[in-house]
Amino acid sequence: MNISGELESIRSMYGPWSAHNIKLSKDIYTISPDHQSRALKRAELYAGLKRTLSKRSLNGCKVLDLGCLEGGISIHLAQEGANCTGIDVRSNHLIKARFAAKCLGLQRKCTWLEANVTTENLWEQLQKFDLIICSGLLYHLDAMDILPLLRNMREACKKDALVIIDSNIAPHPIKNFTKKDEPTLWGCEWSEHDPNTSASERMASGWSSMHNNKAFWLTERSLVNALVTAGFGTVIKPLFPYHEWGHQTRDVWVAYPCEPDPCNIPLRQDPDPRPWAHPSLNNT
Repeated sequence: MNISGELESIRSMYGPWSAHNIKLSKDIYTISPDHQSRALKRAELYAGLKRTLSKRSLNGCKVLDLGCLEGGISIHLAQEGANCTGIDVRSNHLIKARFAAKCLGLQRKCTWLEANVTTENLWEQLQKFDLIICSGLLYHLDAMDILPLLRNMREACKKDALVIIDSNIAPHPIKNFTKKDEPTLWGCEWSEHDPNTSASERMASGWSSMHNNKAFWLTERSLVNALVTAGFGTVIKPLFPYHEWGHQTRDVWVAYPCEPDPCNIPLRQDPDPRPWAHPSLNNT
């Protein structure tokens, strides 16, 4: 296999790799040998959380990678023995992912699906998974699509599965989204596309949504409330180990598909009505 030749061919046809710097052979990378790979660091974090919290290795685990981009996270987990299904709405991302997996002999460990994760019929085709990763995706969704996606993720979980959410959040509850018989979700809006953006321009904007023009960033409290409403009875935020971005509004949460224990705790109030500090702090 002429890795260098095929790599250049794919770059010329589909553009350079924009996110995932994957080592294809001794001296060949999808971006460059000296490019820092956030995808690799995130994949290592997710793998470590799975090993620690589930007390098992990745070997044989079924992993669902939502919004997989160029496949770097799935490929790393497949190298640890996982069987990965990566889903992305852009075909050019998946062409790059398939090529990288082929270079590394991981064709049987990686499955790539071109699909919109908010489409119901996609989830009817999927099986159950030990680990579901929603990394860099949730904050690209319209508010109305968030809870349905989380519910579909819950349905796709095996009994002892983990769900990892890696997402930007809103620093303040500025706007809200309300649907009958659902909790009010608070957050802020984010512009994804101008309404007049063409389909080809949307396709080329690889780090944005495909169909919705605006996205809704949840506050942390509304993210937790949405996860609990979707059927994740325990939600935790690991503080160490961690992957730190250059801003304070992105982090990682882990959700367990289970009943809450204890079961009589209400959802978090959002906006948070409490004062920021203990009332005596100003007196010291």
